[in-house]
Amino acid sequence: MKKHIIKITAFVILITFQISHSQTQEIEITLTKLWETDTILKTAEAARYNPEKEIIFVSNIGGVPPNKKDGDGYISLLYKDGKILKKDWITGINAPKGLNYFKGKLFVGDIDAVVEINIETGKIEKTHPVTNAVFINDLDIDTNGDIYVTDSQEEKIYKLVNGESSLWLDLKGFYPNGILVEKSRILILSSSKGELIAIDKTTKEKTALASGVRGGDGIVPIKEGYLLSAFQGEVFFANRNMINMPAVKLLDTRANKLNSADMSFIPEDNILLVPTFYGNTLVAYKLDYK
Repeated sequence: MKKHIIKITAFVILITFQISHSQTQEIEITLTKLWETDTILKTAEAARYNPEKEIIFVSNIGGVPPNKKDGDGYISLLYKDGKILKKDWITGINAPKGLNYFKGKLFVGDIDAVVEINIETGKIEKTHPVTNAVFINDLDIDTNGDIYVTDSQEEKIYKLVNGESSLWLDLKGFYPNGILVEKSRILILSSSKGELIAIDKTTKEKTALASGVRGGDGIVPIKEGYLLSAFQGEVFFANRNMINMPAVKLLDTRANKLNSADMSFIPEDNILLVPTFYGNTLVAYKLDYK
């Protein structure tokens, strides 16, 4: 693992947001680089922190293109400090991308299916085909276990209930990528439009929340709002209390040729985990408020 004696603060952004009609609060959000793994990952696409195990799951596409059924994708296990626990924990997957866990199982999007892995045994238990899907990109899981996945190529959202898939919403022209399931709505980040929208679970009415995140990839919820990654190497902040406002850039690693793919967050330590895709690493940033 690469060690950094000097912490590098990428950006310091002053954000003012409305607390009530009569009160505002000013905060400074900073992202300070803590550590970066060695380049032993292979096309690292998504990370997911599990607080119960205090481990990080990382999906590795392996060889590209990222839609090839070549069986060289794998899942890595990392300690929360970035040290590798098991590089090739799960192998034989094609091109794993978005992932999340529920009741002892890890669910991973893999082109046109969702792979179900037993976390304790480290074995693939089931593969759930997603009918008509061609490029599953991200997924998230509701509190009842329902799984929602984005198909970026077909521009659709599918829903899996007890392993059975169905079309939940057609988002033609939006190119959905990142997804976050909340209590009454589902947030989707567009790769082509750079927009973050909220979709009501019942009415499917859409509300624009933020804009300006071209190449939108991942969504991470924090106390004040959402951290949004742009694949080319940027991280943005979208305020929870704003509607249809430009997101604020917090990080830019494009000059270093480090992508920002599907991120995760360690809330108890305020640490943002950013897979760098072609950079073949996972980078951790400390998020501070002043």
